[in-house]
This record gives sequence, structure tokens and C-alpha cells, in this order.
Amino acid sequence: MIRVQCPAKINLFLEITGRRKDGYHNLASLMGKINLYDVLELAAGDDGEASLEIERDDGGVPLSAGPDNLVLRAVAAFREEFAVGRGVRAKLTKRIPIGAGLGGGSSDAAGTLAGLVKLFRMKLDAAGRKKLSAIAKSLGADVPFFLHPAPWCLARGIGEKLKPVAFKDHLPYLIVVYPGFPVSTSEAYKNLALARRADVLTRLGQLDRLMNRLKRGESLDAWEGLLFNRLEEVALPALEKVAWVRSLLGRLGLRGVRMSGSGSTAFGFVHSRAVGENCLKKIKAYSWEAYLTSFCA
Repeated sequence: MIRVQCPAKINLFLEITGRRKDGYHNLASLMGKINLYDVLELAAGDDGEASLEIERDDGGVPLSAGPDNLVLRAVAAFREEFAVGRGVRAKLTKRIPIGAGLGGGSSDAAGTLAGLVKLFRMKLDAAGRKKLSAIAKSLGADVPFFLHPAPWCLARGIGEKLKPVAFKDHLPYLIVVYPGFPVSTSEAYKNLALARRADVLTRLGQLDRLMNRLKRGESLDAWEGLLFNRLEEVALPALEKVAWVRSLLGRLGLRGVRMSGSGSTAFGFVHSRAVGENCLKKIKAYSWEAYLTSFCA
């Protein structure tokens, strides 16, 4: 049996650059993995069957443990592609809220793929790694990011074109807040009004400035105003609630407050752990799930 930690992610920047003929959207996003994890345990079986047990620790909506779950979909795709006949027993301890814009399901799928390679002691050559990447892409746009070993990536295409990036210093502590309701990613994208090309190009220039300042190790004051998420503009009742949450977090003293992905999670930065713990006490008065955490090194 092996144990895999599956991290959540935060989008510091998310611009939608166009709609594709296949219905997906192209994007430009700066994503980082954070120290908030689901935990996946995998064991091999001799019966040729795949099973999944889920323990909930996220207080979220019900989660299926059937074949539609991304963990079992990843197991099925892996076994077929690599002709693995042995069964797989999986146990998932769910801590990342569902429908929160934190990529929990995608991270679980990527953790499953990476974990199965270790479980069956496979040494993948270039062709094998290419197969694994193809499986990841087929499971979801964020899965390739979680399969990538880098803690930070600049993502293009639908999220599968990844360029690892490194910053001079660790970013400050951040508080991640899930207000207790999910947002449908498909609904958010369906209701998105695409920005004018000139506006998109301006935002991409903003992304370049953000990247440069982080690479130079500049302080929060220098880059908090460059954070951006185009999906915050979508006219959905749930996202209107997220806007209210973001406004409140700003009044409580968080810096660079934004929404992650398609929501509903909001996040903001604090200058120290002590400041963060004080803010966390105030936020928890609202009965939201809130975490004081940091980006993975």
C-alpha cells in the first residue's frame, strides 16, 4: 500500500483568451500548489477489481464513490493503457472542498496516476510518460498541472500546456476561505462574456509584470494589485455571493484578495502567521471553512 498527498491549487492569475471550436476555452493562468491536501491510499488486489472508499473531512456536497469518480476513472484509464490486470483498492480522505475552484478532484486524479506508477513499480520511458500525460489530459484540464512535479506553472491552452516557473522568495502566508457552497465550472464558463482582444492583451501584459516581480522576489505591496481572475466577472448568483465574501475579507485586512479558478473559494495574503491566525479567528465567526496555509516549496 502506498500513500499519496494530493494538494489543492490557487490561481493567482486567470485570463480567458478565447473560446475553442470544441467548446473549451483557452486561458493564461499562473497556478501554484498549496499545503492543503486530500490523502489517497492505494493497494493492489488479486481479484482484478477496482474499488474506492471515501472519508469526508471537507464538509462539502455528497461525493460519489462510483465509476464517475475521477479516482476510479484514472484507475480504469491507467489499467487499460498500461495493460495492468491486477485490481486496485483506493481510499480517499477528502479534505479539499468540492466545487471550490481548488482543483481537488483533478489533484486526486493526478495523485492516482502517479501513485499507480509507484504501486506497480513501473519505470516509465519517454513513451510511457507520454501515455501518462495523455491520460491526465483526458481526465480534465487541471490534471496535467497536478501531475507535473513543479509547484508553480504558467498554464496555456486549456491548461495542459505547462511551463514551470520559479520565484526568488517564498510567497507570504495566505488564508483560503470556502464559504460553504460550490460553483459549477461549466456554468461559469457558459455564462462568461469574452473580453475584447485589446483588454485581453492588456491583461496578458499584466501577467508578465506579475511574473517578473515575483521572480525578483519583490514584496506583496509590489504585486498584489496585479492579481486577476476574469471569471469573477461572470453574472451568476453564486459568484455574486463570492464577491461579497471577497469584499469582507478585504475589510478584515487580507491583501490581494481574489477568487481561485471558477470559485467559490476566495483567498488573500497576510504578512505573518500571527496576523493570519488573528484574521482566521474573525473569519471563522461566519461558519465558513477557512485555512491558514502557504504555497508548496
